[in-house]
Amino acid sequence: MILLDTSAVVLLFRAAEPPSILAGERVGISTIVETELFQGVFRGGGKKERRRVEGFIAETRVFAFDSSAAEATARLRVELWKSGTPIGDFDSQIAGHAMALDLPLLTDNVRHFEHVEGLRIIPWRGVDRVGF
Repeated sequence: MILLDTSAVVLLFRAAEPPSILAGERVGISTIVETELFQGVFRGGGKKERRRVEGFIAETRVFAFDSSAAEATARLRVELWKSGTPIGDFDSQIAGHAMALDLPLLTDNVRHFEHVEGLRIIPWRGVDRVGF
């Protein structure tokens, strides 16, 4: 199982060629990614975008952000803050959730997550198995 961040889902929506590591793999998303996808819908995505998001969610494993994800995120945010490398709220929640689930994270925004110690990152572009 591989967790997708929002950038990876958007690339799938754009019919980008996915990394070969996804072949035969099950994928899932965090409810935080679900939030970001619906944010795009309400920001002006329209009915077509809403159907796309709802269809994707219906066919994808969605992991609820729970207490273990909250604790992992809080720990992560404090560590990043102390090291002077904080990341955005949604990204820290997605990273914390991936770590709580012990799943690698597929992203096209490696720079957003590269300072998160212990997070297994799979970059959409470039080396196909970095950190996996």
